[in-house]
Amino acid sequence: MLLAGLRRHHPYAGQGDGISAQWREFLALGPLPGQRPGATYGVMCGADAGGFEYLSGVEVDSFAALPAGLGRVRVLPQYYAVFRHAGPVTGIRETWQRILQEWLPDGGHESAHKPDFEVYGPGFDPGTGLGGVEIWISIAR
Repeated sequence: MLLAGLRRHHPYAGQGDGISAQWREFLALGPLPGQRPGATYGVMCGADAGGFEYLSGVEVDSFAALPAGLGRVRVLPQYYAVFRHAGPVTGIRETWQRILQEWLPDGGHESAHKPDFEVYGPGFDPGTGLGGVEIWISIAR
């Protein structure tokens, strides 16, 4: 899967406001060249001691026609555990924390250290932050 959009670094502390602003900026761009219909994605692209990279994006047919400043992520086939966040998107950070701090270690699973991502399907309403989100966590076999 080829994903393209806005890619930014966010500190672990206070990340909600920055990610919300990033989404607003991304949605204002309108359709991207070669954009496939369907979901939008929030992708954890990497992390360091102070924060993580996050891409607000969509699936595209190719990276070739994209403007130079857009972020790109190639998601290769991988085993994933899929979780549903059913409440308002403002509470998604707590869902991520439960998955990473409780389910992953307590369930005997290990991260595959590949991109983890959120899938905002057609039922999600960015205006209200409701409609459910899937969280895909890469796991090692």
